[in-house]
Amino acid sequence: MVAGIRRWRGTSRRALICQNVMARNGTILNNYIICTVQRSGKSWIAETLNMLGLGYGIELLTEFERNSAPGQDGLRAALDADGMIGFARAFAKQRIEGGMPCASITLQWSDFDAKTDFDVIDHEDRARRLNALIEGLSPCVVFFLHRTDVLSQAISHVLANGSGYYHSTCPEGRRPQRARVPYNREEIEEYLIYTRRCYAEWSHLFSVAGVVPEVLHYEDFVQDPIQNFASLAQRIAGCSFKPEAISAASAFHSKISNETDEAFRARYLAGE
Repeated sequence: MVAGIRRWRGTSRRALICQNVMARNGTILNNYIICTVQRSGKSWIAETLNMLGLGYGIELLTEFERNSAPGQDGLRAALDADGMIGFARAFAKQRIEGGMPCASITLQWSDFDAKTDFDVIDHEDRARRLNALIEGLSPCVVFFLHRTDVLSQAISHVLANGSGYYHSTCPEGRRPQRARVPYNREEIEEYLIYTRRCYAEWSHLFSVAGVVPEVLHYEDFVQDPIQNFASLAQRIAGCSFKPEAISAASAFHSKISNETDEAFRARYLAGE
């Protein structure tokens, strides 16, 4: 980790960054939603934006269902009184008053209660919920984070679930467990089918909701984080960051895929 980067998470530091960003931009930052699928690199993208002072994309619906969202009681009251729009407005108000520069959330397909029951999905209801979130967070930009290499994404599922090592910020003692996860072609195929279906369902949901998201490709950020995070910051805040600031911010999360992922991929492609 880059020395001193953790202090960027403090409210006072965040408020200072917010002031600096708005001073350069002259306007309030856009709120934003990152829609995605599990194991898409979402945590890295969200944490880098957080380190740059552009808000942290909390998994709001997941945390709310677990009764652990920030300001849980207030959000519940807003939802009961004014539905999902009121819920989103209450969250935005809470974040700004708490020193955040904007309100941002991440939505995974599983947040819409869809695991394997794709045949019984009520897309109309989900479209209403998505549009209500967008309206409540207005001005709001909707991003769709997509991982092109879905096979590697499926393998990441298998290794994460088998080892308990989901991100580089997990306890370091779990990292060696990834190399001990047994290869299982059937499990990889299950996650491959599931992941492809989740992406397809997101695309269908956007169509039903009349939402045209701005697509982000995980691989683009891996290949050129400086340019892609700079473009993302420009879209959210209308401001620019020095390359060294982006480099430092993006270093908080490190890549966890390694030779184990490569070996699984090779065995799968070989038909084993």
